[in-house]
Amino acid sequence: MNLAFTAPIAIALALLSSPALGFEIRSKFNNKCLEISDSRNNNGTRTGMWDCHGGANQNWYWDGEKIRSAMNHKCLELLSSINSDGALLGVWDCHGGANQRWYWNGSQLRTRFNNKCIDLYNYNNNNGAITVTWECWGGSIQQWYFR
Repeated sequence: MNLAFTAPIAIALALLSSPALGFEIRSKFNNKCLEISDSRNNNGTRTGMWDCHGGANQNWYWDGEKIRSAMNHKCLELLSSINSDGALLGVWDCHGGANQRWYWNGSQLRTRFNNKCIDLYNYNNNNGAITVTWECWGGSIQQWYFR
């Protein structure tokens, strides 16, 4: 095993899974950040997009396959486990269901529930735009990066 190669990867994974050292999830379409709308703590609060400002509601961390909010430790989820395109995203107490488990495929974030991609609905470039899941097709509104 090449320790010079594996040590930086292990450090990066540890940082991404630390709630104290969270990260932003940014859209490649408009560079805006995924956030918990209105910084609300309620189960079912929707996520959306906003200019990045470093607020706790825009801070996330990995916990296994779960993406958790550094603000309230709730999980990003496909609300109501809806299988159709346009299903809303939000946060809920973590329970480990497939609708709360995510994985990277290139620059796409996909749900384990149905393998659909996080999508910026209707190419909306405005603050407050909603996030949904949609059949993956590779457009810029389905591409994300950490910062």
